[in-house]
Amino acid sequence: MKMIDSASGIGFPLRTLMVCFTIWLIATEVLVFDQVKFNAKTELLEQAARALRGPEVVAPSGRTSDLPGAKIENL
Repeated sequence: MKMIDSASGIGFPLRTLMVCFTIWLIATEVLVFDQVKFNAKTELLEQAARALRGPEVVAPSGRTSDLPGAKIENL
């Protein structure tokens, strides 16, 4: 009984703090490296899309209005 009373008087255990910090650090590293991988893959996909499009000009495929007062919006 005496041991339980003396243990409850101690502050937050250092071992628990170290375990929580280690888990937080590993999770943060995983998230950072995952974001770096995602950015790299996104950049590669954009480069591939630009290479597939090539130098040709893309013309709009929508119909134009024959009305004289109609406004045409460009995207």
